Amino acid sequence: MSDVLQRIQNQLGSGQLAQKLTPFFCETLHWGAPRGLVPRPIPIGSPLGQTLAAHPVAQLSGLPVFRIDWPHDHLPGVTARRTVQRALSSVHAEHLLCYVTADGKKAAFVWAHQRTDGKTELRTLPYEVGSPARTTVERLGELAFSLDELGPTGEPPITLVTKKLSTAFSVEAVTEQFFEDYKKVFADLQQRLVEATGDSRWAHDYALQLLNRLMFLYFIQRKGWLGEDPRFLASFWNAYMNSGQPADTFYSDWLSIMFFQAFNNEFDGGHRHFPEDIRNALQLAPYLNGGLFSPNRLDNKYSVAIPDEFFATLFDAFNGSSPGLLERYNFTIAESTPLDIEVAVDPEMIGKVYESLVNITSEGLSEGDLRGSAGIFYTPRVEIDLMCRLALVDALANHLGADKKPLLYDVVFAYDSEAKEAADQAIADRNLWPELNRLLRDLTICDPACGSGSFLVGMLLVLDDLQAHANSQLGIEETPYERRRRIIGEQLYGVDVMGWAVHVAELRLWLQLVVETELEPAELKFRPLLPNLSFKLRCGDSLVQEIGGINFGLHRSHLDIPPHLKGPITRLKGKKLRFYQGDSNLRESELKGEELAIFRDILTHEHHALQNEIVRLNRWIESLRAQGVLPGMETGREKQEPLGLEEQRRAERDEKQAELRRIEAALEALRSVRDLPFVWDIAFVEIFEGDKGGFDIVVGNPPYVGKEVIAPPNLDPNDYGGATSELWKEVKKAYKFKLQESVAAAWPRFFRYRPGAGRFRKLDGQSDLYIYFYLHSLSLLNDRGSFCFITSNSWLDVGYGKDLQEFLLRHSHVKFILDNERKRSFAQADVNTIIALLAPPDDRRDWGLEKTARFVMFKVPFEQEVNAGTFKELEMATKRQTRSYWRITVLSQRELLEEGVATDEDDLRSTAASSGRLYITTATYKPNKWGGKYLRAPEIFFTVVDRNRYRLKNLGVLCQVEGYIHDNNIGAQFPEVHFIKSVKDTETIMICRNSPGVIRYGVKPTGNSRTVAPILFPRTFGERHIVIWNPEGILGKEFYKILPKDSALSVPIAAQLNSTFAILQREIIGLANLGEGGLKFSAHDVALFLVSPELTTLHVEAAFLRMASRPALPIAEELRQPDRRALDDVVFDVLGLTTGEREAVYEAVMELVRTRLEKARSV
Repeated sequence: MSDVLQRIQNQLGSGQLAQKLTPFFCETLHWGAPRGLVPRPIPIGSPLGQTLAAHPVAQLSGLPVFRIDWPHDHLPGVTARRTVQRALSSVHAEHLLCYVTADGKKAAFVWAHQRTDGKTELRTLPYEVGSPARTTVERLGELAFSLDELGPTGEPPITLVTKKLSTAFSVEAVTEQFFEDYKKVFADLQQRLVEATGDSRWAHDYALQLLNRLMFLYFIQRKGWLGEDPRFLASFWNAYMNSGQPADTFYSDWLSIMFFQAFNNEFDGGHRHFPEDIRNALQLAPYLNGGLFSPNRLDNKYSVAIPDEFFATLFDAFNGSSPGLLERYNFTIAESTPLDIEVAVDPEMIGKVYESLVNITSEGLSEGDLRGSAGIFYTPRVEIDLMCRLALVDALANHLGADKKPLLYDVVFAYDSEAKEAADQAIADRNLWPELNRLLRDLTICDPACGSGSFLVGMLLVLDDLQAHANSQLGIEETPYERRRRIIGEQLYGVDVMGWAVHVAELRLWLQLVVETELEPAELKFRPLLPNLSFKLRCGDSLVQEIGGINFGLHRSHLDIPPHLKGPITRLKGKKLRFYQGDSNLRESELKGEELAIFRDILTHEHHALQNEIVRLNRWIESLRAQGVLPGMETGREKQEPLGLEEQRRAERDEKQAELRRIEAALEALRSVRDLPFVWDIAFVEIFEGDKGGFDIVVGNPPYVGKEVIAPPNLDPNDYGGATSELWKEVKKAYKFKLQESVAAAWPRFFRYRPGAGRFRKLDGQSDLYIYFYLHSLSLLNDRGSFCFITSNSWLDVGYGKDLQEFLLRHSHVKFILDNERKRSFAQADVNTIIALLAPPDDRRDWGLEKTARFVMFKVPFEQEVNAGTFKELEMATKRQTRSYWRITVLSQRELLEEGVATDEDDLRSTAASSGRLYITTATYKPNKWGGKYLRAPEIFFTVVDRNRYRLKNLGVLCQVEGYIHDNNIGAQFPEVHFIKSVKDTETIMICRNSPGVIRYGVKPTGNSRTVAPILFPRTFGERHIVIWNPEGILGKEFYKILPKDSALSVPIAAQLNSTFAILQREIIGLANLGEGGLKFSAHDVALFLVSPELTTLHVEAAFLRMASRPALPIAEELRQPDRRALDDVVFDVLGLTTGEREAVYEAVMELVRTRLEKARSV
């Protein structure tokens, strides 16, 4: 520990914190005395009902520090801290508050930070005298100033003060350090278990389970429920160490008894090896249950002695210093919100840690392996909160009517007390509280890839707040604990393929219950505090629903449930709720058996109904055949009408027969199955076959898994010869077909799928896994539902996005596509993301073509502009609009589809083709550049393109664009030629055989690898813009070959592709999903560039060759060069741009490049 940290520890650790604060700040941290500051009265309303004083402690560069003596032995909650902040904000918008409890033993350091959006963020560091936790001491050390930093006046720049405050109150820094420390402990435990059993998979899961249990107890001991000791586990460990018990029995004889007996109301007085105080604490331990502390298959599989040495790293010493890992951090049971953040280990942080641990195995801790194949990345709380609120507004408006949507935005997006009071009154004035309350309690929400439960927790917090307001307005009495317990039990559902993720999600939901629970000791024993979540959170593959080789994706079939089966469904729903509440008379296995039995009965009923319908159709067809007219008397129309009806009925019969075969196969599979895997229709039969027919909201962040590594999630490639073996490749290929079939079965009309037929329209094989999640998860909604996903933005611009684009345009409503040009959502994933808000699809008709799509680019981080006013204005927009903080493009979905199916105009132009409904029904849809055109493109781009609609042509129209040279076609085994590998190897646009970077290298002499092109277009771009002019026929590796169909256009096209107008197009067309800031292009992308065939060599050759011969510069510097301006003037003259419009092009390019690179560095 450094000298300054030791001084902080000594000063604060001696108690009487109120008296120590001024010397602490002024002497230890070198802040200034509180000159000119006076105490300020702070009235605190109910339930405290007192006026407190804010006492000046210190100040620095105008930022004051106050102390508030809190009249209780516990620290104030968020509501009280907000009250104090508002009272001080009129005088000191930015300040630091130190709350000290009445006993002088606890303190909370709260930084009130005013953000650029005007909102005030409260960041809190808790401290407790005598606690071994080092988090707060280490963070406060960041606030110390050296004499050099203070400068000659003793008043450093305020920017330095706020920078130090940002560092000190950084949750990210604590998260990162906790993850690094936790990772070491996890690896240590896992390795010990592997060595003891040789079972690496069990060791991984068991290590997670044990640490889960301990982490949960570290949170709830803060409630004082374990012997009224907030550090009970450390006391428990110390009691063991002093008990004289045999070594290495802490887990078997102490922890196990606490886990499986004390927390299940089964502890008796016979355990005399416990000291009396420990025995009393365990006797009064809360009845937790819920499954977390019930022996399971992991506990029963092996009997392993976990040595005391391991537990010492948790409690005594870690990494060569004391205390142990779990003792050195502050734990808080309150999850942070976007505006109220506690700098401590909270349940959200546990979610981040576990999602980062997903791929750590006993073989090593390579960062390259972390999360990779699982594609799991933690969604930040700002995005989670935004998505939950958007989906709620949308779903509620679907029930209450679109005219209520502005009011719903006010209610759902009300963050502070004033906004909430105004919205509550507006709802009351319209007498909407009874109906709104009913809907808020009735909505069902599902995350089909729930991970550690982030979206479920986020939805719980928003619903809890809204329902608390409804209760207050309607006079309904319900404790926060009962309200949250009801919401989890009746409204939240999740699925994940990873069993560990489901358990962490359970952990976080349980913690959200106990955080608000204030119960008497007797109540802690009355019933299980933790509900059983086995039927709420299910483990399984959300995408492939298969039993015995039969696809079970049946929930879009809208099975007709007869009255005699609705009763059992209703009763099952009730039993599941009782099981959730802890009814000891119900068994999980029995309820799963009932699920299966009801589903089998539904299928049997549907089988009979289909048989009857086929008989009816056969009779109808026979009757049509029997109809006729006398020979010679019939007309053409009379002959055609029966024939057309017969064909229609035959098609209906064939469809019913295919469905009958599918039902028969499903029933047969169910007869023989023993270990039933997860199937949506079985696991949630009460949702899909109940009154609603699906979920009200589907929300989430599906895994980021590229096409190359898509594989069965629960299979190990090492069992099939390794990840590169031919056998594993076959397994992956078969699984991808199952994915394609599952999506087709969900939307049979769009994909032209018929069970058993084998042939159907397959989703593009290049699709990443999240594309399957989009299409499959959309099928989980009922017809008034709302869908909100955050995913990679790739599908907006790449070829494999075409199927999803066309599907949404025809059969759904693209309500919002939200992007952010200032800040990336994921620091760990090298991708850029968008948020999509969509309507429940219906592929029986093209109803989406009558809807309007909205694309929104935010120019500031979401947290600065997420409010009701913003979204009400976005909803009202009818055309492309720009504001200070956002830009929106509004287009009809019919127009978007017509652009995609255009043939001659397959380019960047807005082609509202007069092609007619028949054309868009039959033409092939091609991928459109939604991200480039409607999110990133500036206004000047549309000005240029609209003015030159008939002058500009696609590069693909004027040239042949060929692919790059594959790795297999180069190497020492081939004859050498002049060769350049990458655009990074050249400084100039024009290259010759003696240019730097041009080498002699082997290239396969056959095929198109040796095709010589006058223009080479790089696959990726960075800060420079170089499209190579290649007069000497050099071959390029990482380049697309551009061969003009008319050789006279070679120089004009090369010149235009190096002009600033091409740089503007590059920023729009390029695939911007590379989180590190690069731009990537496919051959299809290159063919989309717009050039003018009217430009001749005579026009541009001199200006172009001058520029092409010098080193290309980074964009900002390049745009100032006279020779570039000269070339641009020639191009702009042809395009007819005014002086102001030319400058607008330069400004747009600079802004696009700057925001792309800044976004890459934003996390």
